[in-house]
Amino acid sequence: MSTSLKNIYQVVIVFTLMTITGSIALILRLVSFGLLTNFNRKYFIAYSSKITMWLVGIKLDLPKENPIREGNYFITFNHNSYLDVFALTALGYTNTVFLLSEITLKIIPLTISALSIGIMYIPQKKHLARRMKFFINLEKKIIAKKINIIGASEGVHLQHHGIDKFNRGIYHMSKLCNLSIIPLFINVPKESNPFSKYKYFKRGIIKVEILNTVSPSKWEIENLDFHVQEMREIYVKKFNETHIEKIQL
Repeated sequence: MSTSLKNIYQVVIVFTLMTITGSIALILRLVSFGLLTNFNRKYFIAYSSKITMWLVGIKLDLPKENPIREGNYFITFNHNSYLDVFALTALGYTNTVFLLSEITLKIIPLTISALSIGIMYIPQKKHLARRMKFFINLEKKIIAKKINIIGASEGVHLQHHGIDKFNRGIYHMSKLCNLSIIPLFINVPKESNPFSKYKYFKRGIIKVEILNTVSPSKWEIENLDFHVQEMREIYVKKFNETHIEKIQL
């Protein structure tokens, strides 16, 4: 099979399954008035993500333990491939709200699946006022409802084989809401990474690792940029340990 045909096959498989399973899961959430949201997170979408990746030749190596204990957490991860959304949803974490950029709303199959598990959309940086209001409301919701949050530290960026700059907004949220931080490292082999494009990628294994939990309780808002850089260095170090290539801090 030619590379172009393989590319078409992969895109059709991924988008078709996302649309079908996402639609069913969204209906379940709607008819249950939200009561089946955690069911979708733990089972329906989680297994759909695993099957979708298996069909396109990607095996997911996921941690068996669930790092979420008593208390509330901010779960973050390195984001250099759109395949990481499948690895993350395959984890099946409940009572956890994913944060996704509004820029992804144009990807209809993804949006359908996202709505079925209660994803919240972050306004883009160019909409600064709405973005700030979003985080203020999110912080109130975290405190009131005691939910966990999962989001990328790098946010929207041109994906590449490395660690990009970290955003400070989600760490400001973590500090104000006293959320312990669980860093997840997603190892996507370079040859298996389509990065930001829908191009053919080789079979491979995407591995998710749980790194040491970080407490922001002693952080100072005045030194937040320093603490954000510390978090990024954790990922740079892990990336360099996992890959031969070195990237500049």
